[in-house]
Amino acid sequence: MKRIIFLVALIAFGFSATAQTMKVQSAYADMKNNRLANAKKNIDAACEHESTKNDPKTWHYAGLIYAKLVEVSQTDDKLFKKQKIETPIPELAETSTQAILKSLEIEKAANTFEYMNANINTLKYIVIYQFNRSFDAFSKGKYAECIPMLENVVKISQIAGDKEITMKSNACLSLSYDATNQKDKAADLYRQLVREKTTEEAIYINLYLANKKSNEMDKAINVLKAGVKNIPSNFKLLGLLTGAYIEAGNKEEADKCIATLKSMADTISQNKPTVLVIIGNSLRDANKMDDAIAMYNQSLSLDPNQNEAASSQTNANFGLGVLYFNWAVDLKDQSDKLPIEAAEAYDKLQVESKAKFTLSIPYFEKVLAKRPNDIATLNALKVIYSRLEMTEKYKEVSAKLEALRTK
Repeated sequence: MKRIIFLVALIAFGFSATAQTMKVQSAYADMKNNRLANAKKNIDAACEHESTKNDPKTWHYAGLIYAKLVEVSQTDDKLFKKQKIETPIPELAETSTQAILKSLEIEKAANTFEYMNANINTLKYIVIYQFNRSFDAFSKGKYAECIPMLENVVKISQIAGDKEITMKSNACLSLSYDATNQKDKAADLYRQLVREKTTEEAIYINLYLANKKSNEMDKAINVLKAGVKNIPSNFKLLGLLTGAYIEAGNKEEADKCIATLKSMADTISQNKPTVLVIIGNSLRDANKMDDAIAMYNQSLSLDPNQNEAASSQTNANFGLGVLYFNWAVDLKDQSDKLPIEAAEAYDKLQVESKAKFTLSIPYFEKVLAKRPNDIATLNALKVIYSRLEMTEKYKEVSAKLEALRTK
């Protein structure tokens, strides 16, 4: 009697296993015919049943079906709504990912590769969706929120072999670490990205600033050199490298960089005003005042009706304002260091200093006309108005700064 019961049990199990295998096939057929709700229902059952839950094919189809749901949610809203699936899209994407990973895991343990390529292709699709979602949060400044999302994307994109998504995700992740004050994590990832020859400008700039803050100027310069090599057309990085060489006292290398920037300015039309301002800034910092003024004026002479030129004009005006401001400060410092008996020389330097302060005013005021809340410009004008005893102007700027401070 026991044997009969056991045989009945085996027969029942056989029918059940066959039924579950059919559910896997039905799920795939439903997916192909856009009956996605049915496909999901059948594959969910197959993923839980003893006879099919350890089959890589089951999880392969599960990954496909859930990926299809994600795809339809993005491309065919009418069809997706017809399925009446209430599961959030990110959850569908994660379920697809985990199903694919499960299929890969089972095949790896069995040393088989039947579904591997198809699984990787599905994973590549899903990881693009996950990256886009992470990048959306990153773009909105939700750095703490996007960090775990990006960390997951990096892990999955590495499995999928999508180097582009890995690089982009790591770039966003490093900047998010920095924005959330996880400086060590950010710096480590910046270094990795520089070694991998990233073309993201911000990575080089942030690592340069981090090294500079740590008083590691040689490392800071090397980061910028790598950036200029990996992004040869990037004039911002070249401008920073020029400034770094000037700060380090390396006049020869600074002059080489300035010459390269001038060649860029001579051969481009787009961004030409910006490059001219960068050259002006570099020459100003190298104390080549006449050359710097000429570059700023050349930038100002370009068509102001072009958006890029208009923005650069404001930067050129700021650069000229800073040039005359710093010149005035240097002259005042020279006068303050004179002995008491050098009264005539002192008076002369004081007059020259005030003249330079006066020259800087119209440039800073032009900046304020475009950027009325620019703190650096307002602070500079506050100092100037104080030095020149322009009481009403001083009060006006001081009130503006106080209002911005308490805003």
